[in-house]
Amino acid sequence: MKKFFYTLWISLYPILIYTFIQVVLAMVMAVFVIATGVSQRSMTEIFTKNALPITAVSAVLASIFMILFFNLDYNKGRIERRENIKALDFVMAVLGGAGIAVVLNIIVSITNVSGLDNSFTEVSKIFNAGPVFVTILCAGVIIPIAEELIFRGLVFNRIKFQYNFISALLISSIVFGIFHGNLVQGIYATLLGFCLSYTYNKTKSILIPISIHFSANTFVIILGKLTENSESHVILAIIVIVSLIFAAMGIIYFVKRKV
Repeated sequence: MKKFFYTLWISLYPILIYTFIQVVLAMVMAVFVIATGVSQRSMTEIFTKNALPITAVSAVLASIFMILFFNLDYNKGRIERRENIKALDFVMAVLGGAGIAVVLNIIVSITNVSGLDNSFTEVSKIFNAGPVFVTILCAGVIIPIAEELIFRGLVFNRIKFQYNFISALLISSIVFGIFHGNLVQGIYATLLGFCLSYTYNKTKSILIPISIHFSANTFVIILGKLTENSESHVILAIIVIVSLIFAAMGIIYFVKRKV
Protein backbone atom coordinates (compact mmCIF):
# COMPACT_ATOMS: atom_id res chain seq x y z
CA MET A 1 0.00 0.00 0.00
CA LYS A 2 2.90 2.35 0.77
CA LYS A 3 4.27 1.75 -2.72
CA PHE A 4 0.85 2.56 -4.25
CA PHE A 5 0.48 5.90 -2.46
CA TYR A 6 4.09 6.83 -3.18
CA THR A 7 3.61 6.11 -6.90
CA LEU A 8 0.33 8.02 -6.85
CA TRP A 9 2.02 11.07 -5.35
CA ILE A 10 5.08 11.17 -7.63
CA SER A 11 2.79 10.71 -10.65
CA LEU A 12 0.26 13.29 -9.51
CA TYR A 13 2.30 16.27 -8.39
CA PRO A 14 3.67 17.18 -11.88
CA ILE A 15 0.06 17.45 -13.10
CA LEU A 16 -0.86 19.51 -10.03
CA ILE A 17 2.03 21.89 -10.65
CA TYR A 18 0.91 22.44 -14.25
CA THR A 19 -2.70 22.96 -13.15
CA PHE A 20 -1.67 25.31 -10.34
CA ILE A 21 0.32 27.49 -12.76
CA GLN A 22 -2.69 27.68 -15.10
CA VAL A 23 -5.01 28.67 -12.25
CA VAL A 24 -2.63 31.34 -10.95
CA LEU A 25 -2.19 32.90 -14.40
CA ALA A 26 -5.96 32.85 -14.97
CA MET A 27 -6.52 34.56 -11.61
CA VAL A 28 -3.90 37.22 -12.39
CA MET A 29 -5.60 37.91 -15.69
CA ALA A 30 -9.02 38.01 -14.00
CA VAL A 31 -7.81 40.61 -11.51
CA PHE A 32 -6.35 42.70 -14.32
CA VAL A 33 -9.54 42.48 -16.42
CA ILE A 34 -11.77 43.33 -13.45
CA ALA A 35 -9.56 46.33 -12.67
CA THR A 36 -10.24 47.69 -16.16
CA GLY A 37 -13.96 47.73 -15.35
CA VAL A 38 -15.18 45.76 -18.36
CA SER A 39 -18.64 44.18 -18.47
CA GLN A 40 -19.31 40.51 -17.70
CA ARG A 41 -19.91 39.76 -21.37
CA SER A 42 -16.67 41.43 -22.42
CA MET A 43 -14.82 39.56 -19.67
CA THR A 44 -16.13 36.23 -21.01
CA GLU A 45 -15.02 37.15 -24.53
CA ILE A 46 -11.57 38.17 -23.28
CA PHE A 47 -11.08 34.89 -21.43
CA THR A 48 -12.31 32.85 -24.41
CA LYS A 49 -9.90 34.65 -26.72
CA ASN A 50 -6.92 34.33 -24.37
CA ALA A 51 -7.52 30.91 -22.77
CA LEU A 52 -5.20 29.15 -25.22
CA PRO A 53 -2.31 31.63 -24.88
CA ILE A 54 -2.66 31.46 -21.07
CA THR A 55 -2.40 27.67 -21.25
CA ALA A 56 0.63 27.99 -23.53
CA VAL A 57 2.39 30.37 -21.13
CA SER A 58 1.55 27.94 -18.30
CA ALA A 59 3.06 25.15 -20.39
CA VAL A 60 6.30 27.09 -20.87
CA LEU A 61 6.62 27.79 -17.13
CA ALA A 62 5.68 24.23 -16.19
CA SER A 63 8.19 22.82 -18.68
CA ILE A 64 11.02 24.39 -16.71
CA PHE A 65 10.06 22.29 -13.69
CA MET A 66 9.32 19.19 -15.78
CA ILE A 67 12.71 19.25 -17.50
CA LEU A 68 14.36 19.51 -14.08
CA PHE A 69 12.31 16.56 -12.74
CA PHE A 70 12.97 14.56 -15.92
CA ASN A 71 16.74 15.02 -15.61
CA LEU A 72 16.65 14.10 -11.91
CA ASP A 73 14.69 10.93 -12.71
CA TYR A 74 17.14 10.07 -15.48
CA ASN A 75 20.10 10.45 -13.13
CA LYS A 76 18.33 8.33 -10.51
CA GLY A 77 17.74 5.54 -13.04
CA ARG A 78 13.95 5.89 -13.19
CA ILE A 79 14.18 6.52 -16.92
CA GLU A 80 15.74 4.04 -19.33
CA ARG A 81 18.59 5.26 -21.48
CA ARG A 82 17.62 6.44 -24.95
CA GLU A 83 18.00 4.10 -27.92
CA ASN A 84 19.72 5.17 -31.14
CA ILE A 85 17.28 7.49 -32.90
CA LYS A 86 17.18 7.61 -36.69
CA ALA A 87 15.91 10.37 -38.97
CA LEU A 88 13.30 7.89 -40.20
CA ASP A 89 11.89 7.69 -36.66
CA PHE A 90 11.00 11.38 -36.80
CA VAL A 91 9.60 11.13 -40.34
CA MET A 92 7.33 8.24 -39.39
CA ALA A 93 6.38 9.98 -36.14
CA VAL A 94 5.21 13.06 -38.07
CA LEU A 95 3.38 11.10 -40.78
CA GLY A 96 1.92 8.58 -38.33
CA GLY A 97 0.87 11.32 -35.91
CA ALA A 98 -1.04 13.18 -38.61
CA GLY A 99 -2.71 10.00 -39.83
CA ILE A 100 -3.64 8.71 -36.39
CA ALA A 101 -5.10 12.10 -35.44
CA VAL A 102 -7.49 11.97 -38.40
CA VAL A 103 -8.40 8.35 -37.70
CA LEU A 104 -9.20 9.13 -34.07
CA ASN A 105 -11.29 12.12 -35.12
CA ILE A 106 -13.22 9.87 -37.51
CA ILE A 107 -13.87 7.42 -34.67
CA VAL A 108 -15.13 10.23 -32.45
CA SER A 109 -17.34 11.54 -35.28
CA ILE A 110 -18.82 8.13 -36.08
CA THR A 111 -19.72 7.50 -32.45
CA ASN A 112 -21.31 11.00 -32.28
CA VAL A 113 -19.79 11.57 -28.84
CA SER A 114 -19.52 15.31 -29.52
CA GLY A 115 -23.31 15.53 -29.57
CA LEU A 116 -23.40 14.34 -25.96
CA ASP A 117 -20.76 16.75 -24.68
CA ASN A 118 -21.68 20.42 -24.33
CA SER A 119 -18.33 21.30 -22.76
CA PHE A 120 -16.57 20.32 -25.97
CA THR A 121 -18.44 23.12 -27.76
CA GLU A 122 -16.89 25.63 -25.38
CA VAL A 123 -13.43 24.19 -26.01
CA SER A 124 -14.01 24.46 -29.77
CA LYS A 125 -14.83 28.17 -29.34
CA ILE A 126 -11.50 28.66 -27.56
CA PHE A 127 -9.62 26.95 -30.40
CA ASN A 128 -11.37 29.08 -33.01
CA ALA A 129 -11.16 32.36 -31.08
CA GLY A 130 -7.75 33.53 -32.29
CA PRO A 131 -5.68 33.55 -35.48
CA VAL A 132 -4.77 30.12 -36.81
CA PHE A 133 -1.01 30.69 -36.41
CA VAL A 134 -1.52 31.44 -32.69
CA THR A 135 -3.57 28.26 -32.32
CA ILE A 136 -0.87 26.21 -34.06
CA LEU A 137 1.91 27.79 -31.97
CA CYS A 138 0.06 27.21 -28.69
CA ALA A 139 -1.82 23.94 -29.21
CA GLY A 140 0.40 22.47 -31.90
CA VAL A 141 3.86 23.27 -30.56
CA ILE A 142 4.14 24.64 -27.01
CA ILE A 143 1.48 22.68 -25.13
CA PRO A 144 2.49 19.25 -26.55
CA ILE A 145 6.03 19.71 -25.18
CA ALA A 146 4.76 20.26 -21.63
CA GLU A 147 2.19 17.47 -21.87
CA GLU A 148 4.72 14.94 -23.15
CA LEU A 149 7.23 15.85 -20.46
CA ILE A 150 4.50 15.37 -17.85
CA PHE A 151 2.52 12.37 -19.06
CA ARG A 152 5.20 10.35 -20.84
CA GLY A 153 8.43 11.72 -19.40
CA LEU A 154 7.32 11.65 -15.76
CA VAL A 155 3.97 9.88 -15.18
CA PHE A 156 4.59 6.99 -17.59
CA ASN A 157 8.21 6.47 -16.55
CA ARG A 158 7.51 6.64 -12.83
CA ILE A 159 4.65 4.15 -12.95
CA LYS A 160 6.71 1.85 -15.17
CA PHE A 161 9.66 2.06 -12.78
CA GLN A 162 7.45 1.21 -9.79
CA TYR A 163 5.28 -1.41 -11.52
CA ASN A 164 5.46 -2.40 -15.22
CA PHE A 165 4.98 -1.23 -18.81
CA ILE A 166 1.31 -2.25 -19.15
CA SER A 167 0.31 -0.44 -15.95
CA ALA A 168 2.20 2.66 -17.08
CA LEU A 169 0.66 2.52 -20.56
CA LEU A 170 -2.93 2.20 -19.33
CA ILE A 171 -2.81 4.57 -16.36
CA SER A 172 -0.82 7.38 -17.99
CA SER A 173 -3.05 7.30 -21.09
CA ILE A 174 -6.30 7.30 -19.12
CA VAL A 175 -5.09 10.10 -16.85
CA PHE A 176 -4.00 12.01 -19.96
CA GLY A 177 -7.55 11.67 -21.28
CA ILE A 178 -9.18 12.72 -18.00
CA PHE A 179 -6.89 15.75 -17.79
CA HIS A 180 -8.48 17.20 -20.94
CA GLY A 181 -11.70 17.72 -19.00
CA ASN A 182 -14.39 16.72 -21.51
CA LEU A 183 -15.70 13.50 -23.04
CA VAL A 184 -14.68 14.08 -26.66
CA GLN A 185 -11.11 15.18 -25.97
CA GLY A 186 -10.91 12.60 -23.18
CA ILE A 187 -11.56 9.69 -25.55
CA TYR A 188 -9.31 11.18 -28.23
CA ALA A 189 -6.44 11.90 -25.80
CA THR A 190 -6.67 8.47 -24.16
CA LEU A 191 -6.42 6.65 -27.49
CA LEU A 192 -3.63 8.96 -28.66
CA GLY A 193 -1.93 8.43 -25.29
CA PHE A 194 -1.68 4.69 -25.98
CA CYS A 195 0.18 5.43 -29.23
CA LEU A 196 2.43 8.01 -27.59
CA SER A 197 3.36 5.75 -24.68
CA TYR A 198 3.97 2.76 -26.94
CA THR A 199 6.31 4.64 -29.29
CA TYR A 200 8.09 6.26 -26.37
CA ASN A 201 8.68 2.87 -24.78
CA LYS A 202 9.96 1.54 -28.09
CA THR A 203 12.43 4.37 -28.77
CA LYS A 204 13.14 5.58 -25.22
CA SER A 205 13.33 9.12 -26.64
CA ILE A 206 10.86 11.75 -25.43
CA LEU A 207 11.41 13.55 -28.75
CA ILE A 208 9.40 10.89 -30.62
CA PRO A 209 6.08 11.29 -28.73
CA ILE A 210 6.63 15.05 -28.83
CA SER A 211 6.95 14.83 -32.63
CA ILE A 212 3.81 12.68 -32.89
CA HIS A 213 1.89 15.07 -30.63
CA PHE A 214 3.14 18.09 -32.65
CA SER A 215 2.02 16.51 -35.88
CA ALA A 216 -1.34 15.26 -34.60
CA ASN A 217 -2.43 18.58 -33.10
CA THR A 218 -1.09 20.75 -35.91
CA PHE A 219 -2.57 18.61 -38.69
CA VAL A 220 -6.00 18.52 -37.05
CA ILE A 221 -5.96 22.32 -36.60
CA ILE A 222 -4.98 22.93 -40.22
CA LEU A 223 -7.41 20.32 -41.51
CA GLY A 224 -10.21 21.88 -39.47
CA LYS A 225 -9.53 25.28 -41.01
CA LEU A 226 -9.27 23.88 -44.54
CA THR A 227 -12.54 21.96 -44.31
CA GLU A 228 -14.43 24.63 -42.37
CA ASN A 229 -16.13 25.99 -45.46
CA SER A 230 -15.35 23.18 -47.84
CA GLU A 231 -18.20 21.24 -49.39
CA SER A 232 -16.04 19.03 -51.58
CA HIS A 233 -16.55 15.43 -50.51
CA VAL A 234 -13.84 14.34 -52.95
CA ILE A 235 -11.18 16.42 -51.18
CA LEU A 236 -12.29 15.12 -47.80
CA ALA A 237 -12.24 11.54 -49.08
CA ILE A 238 -8.70 11.97 -50.43
CA ILE A 239 -7.54 13.46 -47.11
CA VAL A 240 -9.09 10.56 -45.20
CA ILE A 241 -7.52 7.93 -47.48
CA VAL A 242 -4.07 9.56 -47.29
CA SER A 243 -4.42 9.85 -43.51
CA LEU A 244 -5.30 6.16 -43.21
CA ILE A 245 -2.19 5.30 -45.23
CA PHE A 246 -0.01 7.54 -43.02
CA ALA A 247 -1.53 6.00 -39.87
CA ALA A 248 -0.89 2.48 -41.14
CA MET A 249 2.69 3.36 -42.11
CA GLY A 250 3.41 4.82 -38.69
CA ILE A 251 1.83 1.94 -36.76
CA ILE A 252 3.56 -0.76 -38.80
CA TYR A 253 6.91 1.01 -38.60
CA PHE A 254 6.96 1.41 -34.82
CA VAL A 255 5.51 -2.05 -34.17
CA LYS A 256 8.23 -3.62 -36.28
CA ARG A 257 10.95 -1.27 -35.08
CA LYS A 258 13.61 -3.21 -33.20
CA VAL A 259 14.64 -2.00 -29.76
